[in-house]
Amino acid sequence: MILRHLARSLKEQNWTAILVEFVLLVLGVFLGIQASNWNAQREEDAKARAFLERIRINLETDAHSIQRREVFWTRVIAYGKQAIHYAETGEKVDGSAWKTVLAFYQASQLWQWATSDSTYQELRSGGELGLIRDQVLRDALSRYYVENGPGTEYLFMLQPEYRRIVRGLTPQTVADHIWAKCWRQPNPGEQYLYDCDAPIPEAQAQAILDRYMNDPDLLPELRFWVANQSVSLVVISNYTPLVKDMLARTRLNSVP
Repeated sequence: MILRHLARSLKEQNWTAILVEFVLLVLGVFLGIQASNWNAQREEDAKARAFLERIRINLETDAHSIQRREVFWTRVIAYGKQAIHYAETGEKVDGSAWKTVLAFYQASQLWQWATSDSTYQELRSGGELGLIRDQVLRDALSRYYVENGPGTEYLFMLQPEYRRIVRGLTPQTVADHIWAKCWRQPNPGEQYLYDCDAPIPEAQAQAILDRYMNDPDLLPELRFWVANQSVSLVVISNYTPLVKDMLARTRLNSVP
């Protein structure tokens, strides 16, 4: 319509009308482009908020799992140190052969850990990390998910040789009792270790301890595993303030 009027005005050399219609034409094109840009920006903002919400959920999952690992690994380390103390001094846990056997077995408990990074990896592989406009948050996520990954994977995902050795030396009836009475997993996100009553006489428990001590590899591997768990505990505890800060920033950036 405007183009028809403009063409007619040009034909008639109506310069005032030409100017008005040209301005209207330019304004219409500008507003159309602006409206398109606004719509695209709204869609991108909505997409960014959706990704931030997913990252927030991933970080909350990690915060919870870190807390659980701290409790669990601390318990495993304590059992391991009790077992090492017996191996080095001959002093039983509370004077009990059974409690000492339990310490050796519980020291082999394993609960590996990895970050919940599915959303971040999706953004990264899709080249969409720019949707996270907060540079501080983006850098923190990179440190958390990428820079620390290769170095800590060995710590958190290790399958210790000690686990294989001690479980191979432990009678099945004793292992079954420990799993039934001294360990609990209410759901996949929780594990707990307990002391429990002996299923065997002290003499039988002492025979198991003697078997442990006759294996030349058991004590060195136990020391290595306890050391690994101790370092893992320090490293994962250092993640707590970083995760809390990232959670605060995701909430702040999720506000429309």
